[in-house]
Amino acid sequence: MDIYTLIQSMRNDGTFMRLATNPRAQFGIPARRYIGAELLPERTVTMNAYREDAVRYRTVLANNGTRYSPAQKKGSALVGSFLVELSHSDIATELTAREYDILISLLGGNQDMQAVAQVINFTDVTVNLALAERNELMRWQAIVDAQVTLEGDNGYSELVAYPNPANHRAAAGGAWSNDSYDPWADITAMSDMLEAKGQTVRRIITSRQVLSKLANNANVKGRVGLAVVSASGQIQGIAGRATRDAINNALERDGLPPIETYDLQYRTQTGTGHFLKRDVFVMGCTTGRDETIDLGDDEVLTMQDTIGYTAMGRAAGQGTPGRVIRAEAFSNKPPRLEAEGWQASLPVVLDPEAVGVITSIT
Repeated sequence: MDIYTLIQSMRNDGTFMRLATNPRAQFGIPARRYIGAELLPERTVTMNAYREDAVRYRTVLANNGTRYSPAQKKGSALVGSFLVELSHSDIATELTAREYDILISLLGGNQDMQAVAQVINFTDVTVNLALAERNELMRWQAIVDAQVTLEGDNGYSELVAYPNPANHRAAAGGAWSNDSYDPWADITAMSDMLEAKGQTVRRIITSRQVLSKLANNANVKGRVGLAVVSASGQIQGIAGRATRDAINNALERDGLPPIETYDLQYRTQTGTGHFLKRDVFVMGCTTGRDETIDLGDDEVLTMQDTIGYTAMGRAAGQGTPGRVIRAEAFSNKPPRLEAEGWQASLPVVLDPEAVGVITSIT
């Protein structure tokens, strides 16, 4: 079997289509877990532009009445709607000459399956996950900034704005790295604001950099029992730094969940970046929204307390929604294997008041 025949066979048997539509891809691989997909999982939609009607129900206290009086009607729906217009992203790549020669050496005999595995790994890592990571970056921009920045070649740039309720994104009141300021004041202020709106904080997600500032702050050390404080309130002695477990125990005493750190980086042609900004502290609340994801083979994954979803629409030239991956072998010089993928997608936040973010943490 030659490479052209191999690629044609993989296209005909749906290998690339199964790779592109694999719902597990949105969550990454064990070494690269995309936490944003747990808050805004992918959902296929039939149109690339539509109006999302978000209907929320709340419990309203019943009235007392006489035994035979009619039931008293009360409104209980919270209704909102907004226009969703999906963004488009794509990537193209090719197998290097050296990798191409290795692939040729694998063809023939009982090594054909190894060649198939090489092609699948190449297209998954360089194309499929590249598109999934674009979605992951957009998720965190929507959560942290209440806006998504669309960027591309030739200076293309566009901002997509999201609902941004007052006080749900607030700068830290002081420097968390300065012992004269207590970061707990910012944490409790944000959690109290959310609670006053009837929200319950379920997850806290931040960077290791922010966690380190908490761990080294003298006020936090005092809160977890590592600092000796005088009767006048002055810190007299400090032993080491606060551990994550100690900080989480202090959060639990205040009715808050433990801290999760998210430091995953993405790569560009000019450098690297972090999906979650280094200087933010994100609180996600219970929403009652569950997203059921069909993993195939009668396996179902349910994501609980999602704040919305990532819409996956029809990519250019396609009749059904979802990512598209295409690979093609070329025999002209230089012989090569080219792969490309594209998608229509956008995060859709249905519960903007279920998010609180402390920003500009120094």
